[in-house]
Amino acid sequence: MRLFLGVALLLSSVQGAAWPTVTISSPTSGVLLIGEGRSESITFEVQGEPFPRIRKWYKNGVEISSANNIVIDESGGNLQKLKFNSITRGNEGTYYLVVSNDVTLDSTKSPEVIVKVSYLDDTWDSSAQIVTATVGGFAVLECRPPAHFGSYIKFSWKKNNVAIEESERSYISEYGNLVLLQVATDDYSPNYRCTITIDTLSQGDQTKEGGPVTLNVQQETVTYKVPEIALRPVALTIDAQIKETFLVECVANGYPNLPTIRWYKDGSAITSSGPIYDIQTRNYIRITIPRSGGNVGGLYRCDATDNKGQSTYATAQIDIYTKPVITTGLPTSEVKKSSGSELSLACAATSSPSSSFKWYKNAVQLKNGINTKVDNGILLVSNLNTLNRGVYQCEAYNDVGSTISTGKVTVQERLTFVIRPEDVEVFLGTAATFNCMGKGNPGPTSLQWQFNGADPPSTHEYTNKIENQATYKIPKVTSSDAGKISCVISSPENLYPTDVATAILTIRQGPQVIAHVKEITVTEGSSADLVCKVENANNVDWKWLFKGTLVTQPDDQRITISPGLLQIRSMTAADQGVYTCQADENGLSNHDTITITVETYPKVVTDETKRIGEGLTAELTCTVTSNPVSTITWKREGQTIQETDVYKIDNSVAGSSTLSVVGVSKTTHVGKYMCSATNKVGTGTSEVDLVVVAQCEVMDTPKDAVLDYEGETLLTCSVNQCSQTPIWTWKKDGTVIEFDNFRYINMGQGTIKVKRAMPTMAGVYTCEVTGTTIDIQTYSATIKIEVKAKITKFGSYPEYSGNRVLYKEGDSVEMTCEARGDYSMAPLNINWYKSGVLQYARESSTSDTKEKIMYMTAVLGIAAARAADAGHYQCTVQNNYNEDKRDTSLMLMTQPDRPGQPYDTWIGAGAMELSWGEPANTGNTNLTSYEIHIESNGNSVFRPFMQGLSPNQVTQVMYFLSENQEYKFKVIAANVVGKSEASDASSEIQTFRNQDSPTLNLVTEFSLTTLNSDSIRVTWSEPNQRTNSLQGFVIVYRNEDKLEAPLFNNTFKYDYTARTVVLTGLSAGSKYSVQIQSNTQTTTNLLVSSVKWANTLNQRPSEPLGCEADRESSSSIVVAWQTPLDSHGMILSYNLYYRPRGDDGDFKVLNDLDAQQTTYALTLIDSNSDYEVEVAASNSAGEGTRAGCVAIGKTINKAIFEEWWFYLILALVILILVAAIILCALLIYKRRSKDPRIIKMPPPVQKKSRWVRFKGLFGSKNNYAPVRNGNQDNFAGPNAHIMSPNMARPPTYPTNTFHGGAAPYSPPSNPNSWGGAAGFMTQPKSPDFGTAPRNDGYNYNKFNTFDSRASYNDPPKSPYDAGRFDRPSYEAPKYEPPKSPYDAGRFENPKSPGSNYGGRYGGADPYDNNTVDSRYNRDPYGAPSFNGGGGGGFKSSKL
Repeated sequence: MRLFLGVALLLSSVQGAAWPTVTISSPTSGVLLIGEGRSESITFEVQGEPFPRIRKWYKNGVEISSANNIVIDESGGNLQKLKFNSITRGNEGTYYLVVSNDVTLDSTKSPEVIVKVSYLDDTWDSSAQIVTATVGGFAVLECRPPAHFGSYIKFSWKKNNVAIEESERSYISEYGNLVLLQVATDDYSPNYRCTITIDTLSQGDQTKEGGPVTLNVQQETVTYKVPEIALRPVALTIDAQIKETFLVECVANGYPNLPTIRWYKDGSAITSSGPIYDIQTRNYIRITIPRSGGNVGGLYRCDATDNKGQSTYATAQIDIYTKPVITTGLPTSEVKKSSGSELSLACAATSSPSSSFKWYKNAVQLKNGINTKVDNGILLVSNLNTLNRGVYQCEAYNDVGSTISTGKVTVQERLTFVIRPEDVEVFLGTAATFNCMGKGNPGPTSLQWQFNGADPPSTHEYTNKIENQATYKIPKVTSSDAGKISCVISSPENLYPTDVATAILTIRQGPQVIAHVKEITVTEGSSADLVCKVENANNVDWKWLFKGTLVTQPDDQRITISPGLLQIRSMTAADQGVYTCQADENGLSNHDTITITVETYPKVVTDETKRIGEGLTAELTCTVTSNPVSTITWKREGQTIQETDVYKIDNSVAGSSTLSVVGVSKTTHVGKYMCSATNKVGTGTSEVDLVVVAQCEVMDTPKDAVLDYEGETLLTCSVNQCSQTPIWTWKKDGTVIEFDNFRYINMGQGTIKVKRAMPTMAGVYTCEVTGTTIDIQTYSATIKIEVKAKITKFGSYPEYSGNRVLYKEGDSVEMTCEARGDYSMAPLNINWYKSGVLQYARESSTSDTKEKIMYMTAVLGIAAARAADAGHYQCTVQNNYNEDKRDTSLMLMTQPDRPGQPYDTWIGAGAMELSWGEPANTGNTNLTSYEIHIESNGNSVFRPFMQGLSPNQVTQVMYFLSENQEYKFKVIAANVVGKSEASDASSEIQTFRNQDSPTLNLVTEFSLTTLNSDSIRVTWSEPNQRTNSLQGFVIVYRNEDKLEAPLFNNTFKYDYTARTVVLTGLSAGSKYSVQIQSNTQTTTNLLVSSVKWANTLNQRPSEPLGCEADRESSSSIVVAWQTPLDSHGMILSYNLYYRPRGDDGDFKVLNDLDAQQTTYALTLIDSNSDYEVEVAASNSAGEGTRAGCVAIGKTINKAIFEEWWFYLILALVILILVAAIILCALLIYKRRSKDPRIIKMPPPVQKKSRWVRFKGLFGSKNNYAPVRNGNQDNFAGPNAHIMSPNMARPPTYPTNTFHGGAAPYSPPSNPNSWGGAAGFMTQPKSPDFGTAPRNDGYNYNKFNTFDSRASYNDPPKSPYDAGRFDRPSYEAPKYEPPKSPYDAGRFENPKSPGSNYGGRYGGADPYDNNTVDSRYNRDPYGAPSFNGGGGGGFKSSKL
C-alpha cells in the first residue's frame, strides 16, 4: 500500500498583510558605473506588512553573502544596502534582491541593477608608430590606449610636450586619434604623445600617457586637393543606460580650402542645433538621447563639399539601445480568483531592441508546465489551486536592462467540510450533540446552524465558530426536536456558493427510568437507599454507575445491589457524587441520575509545633475538611482569641484559617493554641505549640522559574544578622541535592546554579537555613522545565536541497521529520500534511514518571512516486508549549521537453550565432547541458556538433563553419534524468563567402603550424582594413574529436599589434579547428575568420592497464588487458611479447593484433614453464610502453594421460596399497589376541538355539557354558575370573580395573563373577584418587569416564571411531554403537528391574526395549554402575 505524505505550505491569508515590494533607491537608472578601486552601494527600499524578514541578494542569478569586498548592510531598516569596498572588475554583473514575508510566504524579486566598473590598464602599445603624410594631405595619429572602460573618457595630445589645441586643422576624435588636416612641413615631429583621462577613477589612476608617435612630412607641390574623408563616422551601438550623449564624427580634408560638412539622418538634413542635435559644422555632431522618448538611432551621413562643388560622403548606422519601459503591467490591486478557474496576466513594454519577458511567482521563474503557459508577455495559469497564490512579477528585459511589474494573486480554495454533522439517534430525555467545521483557504467567513431549514429554537444550544469546531447541542430531547440539523458555511466575497451539511435527529422510545429522589443528603457513617423505577419496559437489565464507573458488589458487603435499588452503608466523603441508574432492554437504554451529598465531621490539621524567632510574626495555619463548611475559631488557654493588633485571623480561604501572632514574645505568647472547627455535624480540634527560638534574617529567597530545555537559573537564599554561621541545605522534592558542578553547582553563601535543565530537574527546590542554636527556616521555589517542540532533523533522501525535494518518477521517496520533546510533561505530536490535508500523524506515549528528553521520528515514504504525489509538504511538531514546522516541496523529475526551434541572429563567413527557445518544461529540475546537432548541404543526416554547452544559455556562436555552405541545426536539452527529444530543425542557413561578408577589421590570412603533441602555433596578418575600434584578437579553437564547446585564447584580446600565439595544453594526435575573432568596440556582430584545421603530433600511448595471464590448457595462456589510460589518439593495434620465465633470450612477438581486441589465447611451445608476457599499444606515433604480467605454475603435460602404460602403473599402485592395508589389519588382529582387552561385541548372526557356540576374544577357543535361565541364554567367556592388571573389585586391589571376560550366571553372593563388570559406582571414577580400603578411584573433582573402549584417566570417548579406537575384529551386524557414559540427559534410563547379576540388563530382561549395552548394570550397593565386560549379557531374542 502506498503511503502519501504531505506538507502544506502556510498559505493562509493574514488580515491586513501587504505583499513585500522592492524598489531601487540608488542608482535610480538601474546601472551603477563606478571607478575601479572606489566604494559605492546599491540601495533598495523594502516595504511590506509584516516587514519582510527574509532577504537574499543575488549576482547573475546566484545567491551571495558578505564576503571579500562585498558587505550586506541591513542596519538601515527598510533601506537594504549592498556595499562594494574598493570595487574590482570581478564585481561586475547583474544584482537583485529577493525579499520574503515569513507569514504569508510571499516573495518579491527586485528590479535588476547592472554594475559596471571603469578601469584603465597600465600597458600601452609599445610598438613604434611612424605616420607619413604629404604636404596638403591629412594624417591620422592613433592613440592606441591601454584597455579601458568608462563613461567620462577624455583624450589629449602633446607635440614636443606642448599641448595641441583643437582647431580648424587639428581634431582629436572620441576614440583618441589625432587628425591633422592640410599637413604642413612644420607638423613634423618624432614626439607626439597621447594622454587618456577617466574621471570616474581614483586619483593617481585617472590619467595615463602613451609612448611617442613620429609624423614624417613629405614635400609635395600641390595646388588643389578634392575633398577626402580623413575620419569616417563609425557604426555605433549606444547603451542609453550608460551614455546620455554621444558623438558622430566626420573629418574631411581638402586643399587649399577645407570642405564644408553637412549632416543627414535617414536621408533628411539636420539643419539646426537644438536640445537633441548640437551640430559642429566642421567635424562632428553631438547627439543627446532624449529621456522623454524619441529614437535618435538611424543611418547618419556626412557630406563634405568644397567651394568648387566637389564633394564626398561617409555613412554610419547608429543603434540606440534603451531599457524597457512597461506600458502594460500587472494590476496594482490584489487579483482574487477561485480554485479551478483560470488566471490570465499580460505585460507589454517599449524598448530598443525589443523586449523579452520573464514571469515570476514568489521570485521563482515560471516555465511552461501542465497548467502554466508562458508566451512572452502573456501568462496563463489554468485549473488554479491555492499553490498558485502569491506575488507575480513580469520582467521585461533586453541587452540594456530590465524593468519589473508586480502584482498579488490570491486563490480561494473551494470550501469543504472537515467535520460534517452526523445522524444521531437518541432516547427521549437524553442529550444530542452535533459538530461541524468548514475548511477553505482562506477559510469560510461565516458558519450558521439551522433546524429544519430555519433558525434553531431557544432550547437548543449552539456556537457559530468559524476558526474552530462548532457545536450544536440539545440538552434534553423532546419529541418535537426530531428533524434536520444543518450546518451552513459561506466563502469570502461569495466566490463560491454556500455549502450545507445536514444530519438527521431521530428520537427513540425506550425504557423510561425515573429516580425516586433526585438528591439525597446523609451524614457520614449513616446509610442511603437509591431507588429508581422503570416504565414502558417489562424485562430490563439494571446497572448502577458512580461518576461514570460501573458499581459492583464489594467483598465487605457495604454495598448491596438489587434491581432498581442501590444500598450504601457506613457512608464516607468518598461516596459523595452523582449516581446513575441505567436500564437496558433489547438494545435500548435509558438512565436517570441521583446526587448524594455526604455531610462529614470537621477534620482539623495543624502543625504540632511552630518555631519562630522572637519579635517576628508567627503564622499558625489550620486546615479543615468538612461538609458542610465549618466555622473556625482559635483559642488559647481555653479562651477564644479575638482579633487585635497582636492577633490577626485570616479565614478568607475556604477550609483554612491562619492566626498571625505579631511580634512574638517568649514571655507572653508561647504556649498551645487550639484551632476549633464546628458545623452542624459536630466539632473538631487540633493544637499547635508556639515556641520562640533564635533565627537568622533572610535577605533573599528563591524565586519560581520556568526554564527552557538546557536553560539555567540561580536560586538564592542569602541571610543577614545571624548569631552564628548558618548552614544551608538545598533539597529538590524533599531529597538533598548532590552538587556535581555540571547540572547543580553550589555557588556558596546560599546560592546555587541549576544548569542544563532537563525535564527530570523540574520540581520544588527548598532552601533550609539552620544552625546549632537557630531554628530551621525553609524557603521554596518551583522550577518548571519546558521542553519545547523542536524539529531536530528534517530531510529527504536521496537528494535534499533547501526547501525542495527532487526525485525521479518511480523512485521511492522518504521524508524524515525528527523532533524533540519530553514524554510526561508535554506529549509530542508529529503531523505530515500535503497541501493542507493530514497524511500521517504520530503521538508520543506518556509516562507516569518524568522521563528524559525524547526524540521521535516520523519517516514518511512514497513507493514508486507518481506525478500526483508531487506538491508542497509540511511537517508540524506540537506539544503543550509550542509548535515547530518545516516546509518542503516534492518535485518529480522527468526528461525535459525539447527546446524551441533554433534560428540565426547573425551570419558570417566562418561563424554564425544560433539562438533557441528554452524547453517549456525542464523536468522539474535544472538542465545540465545543451547539445547542438548539425546537418550540412541537405544530406538529411544530423550529427553531433557541440556537446556539453552551458544549461544557462540559449544562444551559441557556431564557430568552425565553412564559408558559403548551407546548414541546419537541432538542439537537445539534458538534465539528470536524461535527454530531451531534438528540437525542430532550423531553416536552412547559408554562411557568407569571405568576400561577401563584412571585412572591416577582419583577419583574412592566417596559418597553423603544429609544434609537437600538445601545441599549435597560430600566425596571422593584419586585417586588410583596420579601424580605430579594433582592440585585439581572440583565438577560437576546439578538439574536433571531442565535439566540445569552443575554447578561447584571450592573450591578445586587447593587443591589435599581435600577430602570433601558441595554443598549448592540447591533446596529442587530435584534430583542432581554429578561427580568429577580431575584438572591436563597436561591432554588433562578431568578426570571425574562416576556419582552418591542424593535427597535433601523436604521442605514443601509455602502457595498457590490468595485464593478466592465466593458464587455459597445457599448451595455451589467455592474456587479457585494458586500453591505456592515455591513448594519445587512436589505438591502431596491439603487440604481444612472451618468453619462458627465467629465459634471458629475446621475447617472441605477435604484431598487429586488432585494436578492438583486449584478450588473446597464446599457444606455447614449452608447456612445462612459467611464462612472462608483455603487451603494448600502438598509434600513429609508434608503439607505447609495455605492460607485463606472468602466467604462474607449470602446465601439466596432458600427453601422459594418453599413454596405456600410465593406467597399468596406476592399477599396480592401487593393488599394492590394498594389500598393505589388509596386512596391517591382520597384524593388528594378532596383536590383540596376545594383549586382551574388553571389547563389546554383538552376538553373531545365526539361528536361534538354546546351545550357542561363542568364540570370544579373551577365552580359549570353542568353549561355551550352557546356562539355563528360563528361555534366555547367557554366554560367558572361559576366562571370566582372569582379571586385568587393574581390578575394580575386590577393593583390596590398589587401583581400578576393567574386568576381562564374561562369567557364567552366578548367585548374588559372588559379585566378582559378573560378566563384563567394570565395578564403577554411580559416577565414573578416576584412578588417581582414593584411600584404602576404597581404592576404587572415586574422585569428587574429576569425572573421567571409563568404558571398555578406553584406558583409564582418558577423557570420555565418542562412539567408535577408527581413527581413535581399535575396531572389533569381527563382521558385525547392524546394532546400536556403544554409548557414552550414562547421562540422563542423553540416554534412556535402564528400564529392567534392578539386578546384581552380570548381563542382567541384556540377558535376563523381560522388556524388549531395554539397552543391550553391557555397561549398564546395578551396583550391589544400590547405585547404577557402568559395566564394561565384553562377552556377557546379550538378550537371546536379539541373537
